[in-house]
Amino acid sequence: DINNREAESEAWKTILSEVRLVHVNTSAVLKLSGVPLPDWGFRQLEVVAEKLPKGHSSSLSWTVEEHRYGTSQGRKEREAELHSPTHIDVDRKISFWSKFMELQWKMLTVKQEESEHKYSSAPLEWITMNTNIAYWLHASTNAQIHLIGNPVSWGVANLSLLAYQLLATVYMLRRRRGLKDLTDGAWQQFVSLGVVCVGGWMMNFLPFLLMDKTLFLYHYLPALCYLYLLSPALLEHVYTHLFSSGTPRRALCVCTSAVLMSIFTSFWNFCPLTYGSPELSANQLQALKWRDSWDILYRRR
Repeated sequence: DINNREAESEAWKTILSEVRLVHVNTSAVLKLSGVPLPDWGFRQLEVVAEKLPKGHSSSLSWTVEEHRYGTSQGRKEREAELHSPTHIDVDRKISFWSKFMELQWKMLTVKQEESEHKYSSAPLEWITMNTNIAYWLHASTNAQIHLIGNPVSWGVANLSLLAYQLLATVYMLRRRRGLKDLTDGAWQQFVSLGVVCVGGWMMNFLPFLLMDKTLFLYHYLPALCYLYLLSPALLEHVYTHLFSSGTPRRALCVCTSAVLMSIFTSFWNFCPLTYGSPELSANQLQALKWRDSWDILYRRR
């Protein structure tokens, strides 16, 4: 997309034309983040894709010019030189620990850029697992690795949080009217469960709502652990204190078994995206795209 097409002309001119590179399917715009890559990236400036461009920015505009010149006398040989890739020395070897420490230090010291990463997401999108992160794609096959949660266990964790809040509200309203459904010891245990699990979830999730920075799905994982702890504890509370007879308890056990089987089935289905093996076809990958907002990569064959 030529930004100054009307100001200049319909032609794409070297140096004069300001061009935006827009991805056809996602409408993401290629831009310069302004952050230099580490030494193994030859200190080149990082290029990212901004999902939702906000207004005009100089980092979104590109110009075209040629800095390399052929040395051959013949025209065809000179054109072949200009169209050949720039030579980059890839013989430089860096140990794993050197690269690891360099990346860790880079993450600690780099200043926050204003650009939005392709796989960034808002905190409210984490609860519904509205996004994923693609980490690796095989050079020639559909094998790939993503950070993507188990949709069933994710949903169970969210339901546990909602169920605890509703149950706590009912308990408190009844206790204000002098109706004690739980003994003092069981009530204190229920309150402690909320302080640890619900409080831990809030402490690890709510601060991200106030942060003006690029956030990703993995920022939600510490908070999610507290919900995974809440689910079995809340299940034990319901089994012990709410269901006293045999029939409701047996029904609860059957439902719990069905949920656990669903969690395992979902885990098994998403294993190829989690571990990168085995390779799936394009149709199989499309079947795993349970949400339209998920960005699953595949090659059409």
